[in-house]
Amino acid sequence: MVTREQYLGLDDSKLVNFKDASNCMSILNADRDAVKALALLCEDAYEHGFELRVASAYRSFYKQFKIFDDKFKGKRVVLDADEKPIDISNLSDEEKFNEIRRFSAIPGFSRHHFGTDFDIYAINLLPEGQSLQLTASEYQRGSYFYPLGLYLAQSLQKFGFIRPYNGKGLIAKEPWHISYQKKAMEFIKAFDINEAIEYLSSFKEPWVPYAIEYAKEHYKELLA
Repeated sequence: MVTREQYLGLDDSKLVNFKDASNCMSILNADRDAVKALALLCEDAYEHGFELRVASAYRSFYKQFKIFDDKFKGKRVVLDADEKPIDISNLSDEEKFNEIRRFSAIPGFSRHHFGTDFDIYAINLLPEGQSLQLTASEYQRGSYFYPLGLYLAQSLQKFGFIRPYNGKGLIAKEPWHISYQKKAMEFIKAFDINEAIEYLSSFKEPWVPYAIEYAKEHYKELLA
């Protein structure tokens, strides 16, 4: 049974620390079944010419909160709809929130809290000297991760994964974000919007009221 603390990213005691020999996953704190499926995906990807790596996996509520808050305070880059850096310093608090939530999950409403979701990339396709961006433009035709995007579209389902954010809803397209659907659905079914709102409401940062109002209306799309 999935608890409130688990789906909100407050309890990672049921996740496992895992290190694989291929370095595909390096050391992960993640759901046991999701890790097993990811290992199989990594093996298959390697046979097709892709050396997968995990850029991000489990994120606690507090880590996600800090990411969001740092962006609000100008400590992290915020991207506009075209994935270009934007200066939000002169925007209202509500406008800042709306710019940030395009690419950053509201804490308490992130699938990365589950331990079933991973941000992945192919290290052998990343050009030398190029830092990983985790942007949709990296997967466009002619860009370095385009072949990886095609492979994932054809192969993820065989291993129980989906890409939950396809860009058709409120959340920007995330072709690098994969989710082990069977276990992720256990968290989504247990998710209680009222519990999530109550916990987020205990924080007093100026963007929190806007996050709460937005989440009340759109939480199903936020969790895909």
